[in-house]
Amino acid sequence: MSVHFKSIARKDPRDATAIPKHYALVVSSGVTDIDQLSQLVSDGSTVTRADVYAVIIRLVTTIQNELSQGRTIRLGKLGSFSLGVNSEGVDTPEEVTPSLIKRTKIRYRPSIELSNMLKTLRFKKKSE
Repeated sequence: MSVHFKSIARKDPRDATAIPKHYALVVSSGVTDIDQLSQLVSDGSTVTRADVYAVIIRLVTTIQNELSQGRTIRLGKLGSFSLGVNSEGVDTPEEVTPSLIKRTKIRYRPSIELSNMLKTLRFKKKSE
């Protein structure tokens, strides 16, 4: 099975006079929601769909709680989640305060297994 992509033209935001260049853009082949994901996991195991769903929901709540305490969550073959921030720069360490934090984000780092999967992907250009 291949991942479909299409060509998209984009201008250089730093040079309004430049000719647009064409780039590859992955085309989604659909969405798998939590209900479908629960069913797929259930089909490959002895656990019911409802049990899988309940565990996923609880996992999200638990990850939120752990992140809010500043912990990194490592989920083995899935990868890890941690917090990151963007802040303003100041001249001395003493000037660094929580008020300088402008944005908080959740960082996801895939496991080696997931990262290695990227090396085996096959791509096919979608006819337009």
